[in-house]
Amino acid sequence: MAREDAAEKRWVTIALSELAFDALAGGKGDVGASLRMENALLCYLGDSDSGRPAWAYPGFLRGSETRQEVEIELEMRTDLWREFEGEATRQGVTVEQLAEHAAFYYAAEVDAGRVTQRILEDLKPGERGESS
Repeated sequence: MAREDAAEKRWVTIALSELAFDALAGGKGDVGASLRMENALLCYLGDSDSGRPAWAYPGFLRGSETRQEVEIELEMRTDLWREFEGEATRQGVTVEQLAEHAAFYYAAEVDAGRVTQRILEDLKPGERGESS
């Protein structure tokens, strides 16, 4: 999804367990947590057609409650938030459950180096320091 500066935005508070927050933060505390959470939502929704088994919310966790130990406030595009809410509804889970899953999903993508690979693939040849 492309960012649009002119898009309508809204403030959202997302509560995660400390475990999910730590995975999302990558050991960096709460510095940049808002941006990392937004990136987690973008990454998660962007992979909706990936077919990866880890993408959908795990069935064995349905019906369980998330520990809401850490709150993250972020200003995000209204359309992105609506899409995320719609995906939670489609999967039959709460927004909090899906946000926690998205945080773990994103942390795994970062750890596996797939986020870096996506960034490199999106760059034009000259931006990577290569000759065209």
